[in-house]
Amino acid sequence: MNGTKNLCIGFSPFGTLIAGLQLLPNIIWALFPPAINTLEGNASSNLFIEYGEHVLGVSIVILLVFLVNKTQKKFTVKSVPVCVCFTAIGFYWLCWILYFCAVQPLPLIFAMVVLPPIAFFCAGIAKKVYLISVVSTVFLIFHITVATENFIM
Repeated sequence: MNGTKNLCIGFSPFGTLIAGLQLLPNIIWALFPPAINTLEGNASSNLFIEYGEHVLGVSIVILLVFLVNKTQKKFTVKSVPVCVCFTAIGFYWLCWILYFCAVQPLPLIFAMVVLPPIAFFCAGIAKKVYLISVVSTVFLIFHITVATENFIM
């Protein structure tokens, strides 16, 4: 595959920033769950979906942090993928703030489901590591499947 010849193992400050910004609200939630916690027990009864979602989520973080495109020299904050990435994370944080304030309607829950994969997808584009974008798309499918099973079915 021609697109992978420029990929190598390294350290991506940008990828680490994106992963950290996305993980921070989850860490706070794990340590200090809100009084009203709609997401408690949010899991799939289908083990393939449940474990697949977790493996894909961890894989994205590893790819963001350690997979780099050796031809990528600098990132510009003005690029569309970077702007969309940070905007998605900003809205994700806003959703978490509302969630902690006990504002937990279904659209907010699904926003919390789709915003991280959107950020990851755009980070992959910005880093020119398209494997991240592909994995984030599959993760989105698994993530929506789990949420649908728990909140719609």
